[in-house]
Amino acid sequence: MSKEDKLDILSIIEASPIKKQQAITLFGMSPVRYYRWQLKYYLDNCLDDRRGRYERKETRLADLYRKQIRAIRQQGVFGKYAIGPETIMGKLEDEGIFLSHETIRQILHQEGLIEPRAKAPRHEYKRFEAPEPNVLWQMDILHAFVLGFGYVYVFSVLDDHSRKIMHWRASPLATGKEAVETLKEAMELNHVTPEKLLTDRGTQFYSGTGKRYGQFEKYLEASGIKHILARVKHPQTLGKIERYHRTMRQLCLNLKVFSDPIELRRAIRVFVDEYNYRRKHKAIGRVTPHQRYTGQAKEIIEQRDKLRQQIIQLRRTSYISEEQIQKEIATSEIVSLLKKAYTREVVLV
Repeated sequence: MSKEDKLDILSIIEASPIKKQQAITLFGMSPVRYYRWQLKYYLDNCLDDRRGRYERKETRLADLYRKQIRAIRQQGVFGKYAIGPETIMGKLEDEGIFLSHETIRQILHQEGLIEPRAKAPRHEYKRFEAPEPNVLWQMDILHAFVLGFGYVYVFSVLDDHSRKIMHWRASPLATGKEAVETLKEAMELNHVTPEKLLTDRGTQFYSGTGKRYGQFEKYLEASGIKHILARVKHPQTLGKIERYHRTMRQLCLNLKVFSDPIELRRAIRVFVDEYNYRRKHKAIGRVTPHQRYTGQAKEIIEQRDKLRQQIIQLRRTSYISEEQIQKEIATSEIVSLLKKAYTREVVLV
């Protein structure tokens, strides 16, 4: 049987309205032979009857994007920290290119850009998340050193549901008064009052068991906000904002030595804008905190999954090359939706 005849049989069975098993039986062939032809055609681009190992095409899918992955990785180096496969996967998805993070990780290993390391043991912590925005906020303090000035304390307020930074404030003092001013500004700027606020037991937030309420606690009580305290010596309770502080150190505070508090504030302002509106967050489905806070996340995730399935189906059943698939996908409305980023001017004052 010629290659053309075999290709006709494959095409007829694929397009048949009846079940594939029935169509194969009508042609008088075994399912084993049919699927062997299918594998050989899609993997080796041949339709002979030789048995044995199937070899993939010389140009593998990962090799088509190797150069692009290497370039994204090299651009995403921040001091000792560099972006990983998950972040690279998100940047490729914005262009309509869908590769698994394991494929990207293998390419980075082959290029010598990351070293294999043993997986850290996982701890089964009790996880929680607010059902909606502004139900629960978290608040904490991070210190940064300014040369010739001393320590500057950065107060941050984070929305538990979306991970969006509602407000931040850099101050030379870490007192209850500064905590009150930070929370008050966060509520005024966002025109909302949270139902609950989660903090640790720092003296800025908590005066101690059996003692009179401090300035911060009095303000929460007057504003009708329920104060939730984290367990003693258990930073995992504030894990979301603690992880945000770690990211801030890696991508902002550890990159240079600051010699002026104004310079520090400018760097933090740029970082927070990037974090809220452009940087995708793995824990909320690889959308930005602003997209989840405003309710756009569900549509973006659905459209992205739809596009992923469309590309996978084209790769499995289409006769066109990967380059042609990407040209078709690039004009898709879904890609334009995924590329659409929230933009605004960052005033560096």
